[in-house]
Amino acid sequence: MFDKIVGSIGAFSYKNRKVITVIALVLFVAVIIVSSKLVIEYSYAEESVVTDVFPQDDTMVVVYDNKDEVKIGEVIKYLEQDEHIILIQAYANTLGAEMSALDMAEMMGIPEAFVNTLFYIYENGMDTTGMTLVDFVGFISSDDFLNNELFSSMIEDETKGQIGQMKAIVDALAGGEHYSAEEIANILGVDKQLVQSIFLIAQLKNANISNVTPAFWAYVANLLGMESEKIEQIFDIKPVTSLTFAEFIDIIAEVSAYADGIIDAEQIEQLGMLKDMSDMIAEDRAITPDDLAELFSGVASGDMFNDNTLTLLYIMARSNTADVTGVRIPLYDFFIFLSEDIMQNEAFSSFFDENVAEQFESAKVTMEEGLAQLVGEDHSRMVITLNYEVESEAIYAFYDSFNSMLESTLSHEYYLVGMTAMSYEVSQSFEEEYRIISIVTAVAVLLVVWFTFKKFFVSLLLIGVIECAVFSMMSVMVLIDLPMYFIPLILVQCILMGSMIDYGILFTTYY
Repeated sequence: MFDKIVGSIGAFSYKNRKVITVIALVLFVAVIIVSSKLVIEYSYAEESVVTDVFPQDDTMVVVYDNKDEVKIGEVIKYLEQDEHIILIQAYANTLGAEMSALDMAEMMGIPEAFVNTLFYIYENGMDTTGMTLVDFVGFISSDDFLNNELFSSMIEDETKGQIGQMKAIVDALAGGEHYSAEEIANILGVDKQLVQSIFLIAQLKNANISNVTPAFWAYVANLLGMESEKIEQIFDIKPVTSLTFAEFIDIIAEVSAYADGIIDAEQIEQLGMLKDMSDMIAEDRAITPDDLAELFSGVASGDMFNDNTLTLLYIMARSNTADVTGVRIPLYDFFIFLSEDIMQNEAFSSFFDENVAEQFESAKVTMEEGLAQLVGEDHSRMVITLNYEVESEAIYAFYDSFNSMLESTLSHEYYLVGMTAMSYEVSQSFEEEYRIISIVTAVAVLLVVWFTFKKFFVSLLLIGVIECAVFSMMSVMVLIDLPMYFIPLILVQCILMGSMIDYGILFTTYY
């Protein structure tokens, strides 16, 4: 049966060999021309109803040497200018993003004043030098501190009153303005008569009283409740009509040794503290937490003014008077600093309960896992999400310019990975490589057929028929308006070459 069919085909072919030859040549030329229009795809994306409406984004990965991390910021800035870049994920702009205190406060949802303190400790450690009393009192009396929810549990109404009085005293000492006895009494919160007694001493002290009789001294002594000899030792200089707060404190310090009948021991101790404060402000002297502990021990109470808290308050005040606006810290470094340093510091224990500590520990693990995904032992990676049309001229133009930018910016070897990178690289070499493969395959098959039939023309004819079949398959894809993935194109050619040469030899033998 098979022999009859082959014989019939052979007879028909031989009888119409001239016409068939012309038709074959025309067909061969036609399929070559049509197949040249075939669109070859180098990236595979499954098409569906969903992808027709919501196109899939493309992802490109840059693998670069860790030594180039300092230059990745320039690459990110370059990418941010392209409207087709949806997302850029790299250490430099995620975990390694350098943030200011304000940025960090907004991100973490905590007061900027507290973040300033953390930034200061990160940069300087627990440094307790370089701050004046005016700066310290200015900070603890500010709204940023008093109305801060982190410190609300430590600031009682009594404490607020003590801070307010301290602020008034410091402002009075630093301002150099003159005050009446009533104003000074209000600032100090003492009896007005006591202040008036000091004013009387000041007036007598500054009067020209060198010729005053002993009877006058006796009168003044009786008025003040002091011995007349002590009064004589005090008064020897010029009169004034008003006093600055510092002058008032100086007079108290001078007469306190003779004022047993006017000022009690507790008041003398408090007034001694005022003298210390006056000297600190006048000399613009830097204070220490020990100085604060000594000052506040006599006038303040509550948890706010114990030794541990005063050290922390000092650093907080110091950090908020120092300029930290130019300090920028990588997010990952700052968070590890919080977890490993701040959370382990007893001074901060009152600000973080166990729940917050657990959240920090959990977040630390998450960050370390995120870091491992972005930074390796020798190389790091940047993941870029694009919404260019796949395999379009636009995305290839972007790839080409981006690749050139990386070459000029990075100092070490880098790699581009992803669908676009692969398709671009393959598209640059596929046509030439495919042509070489086709020629080598055709020559190899020609040699096999030539060896079989010992006739060169027959071998050439069979190769022509096989290649015509390959081009015909490609032409069909063009006619139905479908692109072809480059791997099936190679596979189909290999299958056609292999199977058709086998059957070609068989049919030619029968023929």
